[in-house]
Amino acid sequence: MLGGELRRLRPLAASVALVIGISGCQLVDDGDNLVAGKQVFVQKCGSCHTLNRAGTTGVTGPNLDEAFQQARKDGFGESTFRGMVHRQIEIPARNPQMDPDTGKVLPLMPANLVTGDDAEDVAAYVASAVAKGGEDTGQLAQVGAATAEGTAEAENGRLEIPADPGGALAYVFADAIAQPGALDITSPNESSVPHNIALEGQGVNEVGEVVQDGGVSEISADVVQGEYQFFCTVPGHREAGMEGTLTVER
Repeated sequence: MLGGELRRLRPLAASVALVIGISGCQLVDDGDNLVAGKQVFVQKCGSCHTLNRAGTTGVTGPNLDEAFQQARKDGFGESTFRGMVHRQIEIPARNPQMDPDTGKVLPLMPANLVTGDDAEDVAAYVASAVAKGGEDTGQLAQVGAATAEGTAEAENGRLEIPADPGGALAYVFADAIAQPGALDITSPNESSVPHNIALEGQGVNEVGEVVQDGGVSEISADVVQGEYQFFCTVPGHREAGMEGTLTVER
């Protein structure tokens, strides 16, 4: 697993070395809004990348903390990191990479995912946070990826489990309870990150439509007493933690 991860991150490491050697790619830290950068990173980048301080857990792109860990240990400065991240945002890789562990082609970063001041703010925030222990403090601690909390309760055979409206790889609720019988489950998704709702267990295997920007994913099933798993089927989302347990009891 470790070897596969290192091979997967090799193109990113090579980019770090390239930026180190090109002083023109280093950007001056001047007037950036780190809070805005963190917010945009969570909304636009967190579904693909893990960054501990931002609370994001995406697995379809490189783990940014691991990618920059050695460079930070070697003493390279945040201006170098910022330049490298900004360069990747402006000129994303166009050659598909294959995951050596699964054999699947990794998704490419979309062009123009963030632009202008947003791109500079994201680069500045990532540079300030990547491969660091601990947690953000001050105003930065007030923003970040949400985590699922609490229990959704079914009423009259209907259960609502919304996706996080901020675009995090999480549902609003960590788990859910319902009574045996016919059950309709809806999952509104206000964010621009695509999600759906699926349910498996006790012989049930239902998958809802993938939606975004205010869409609602829906499934129906006849459930019996026992435990089920609800989750998002978008590649990488369940693996990043977008799942929970539905307990059916009388």
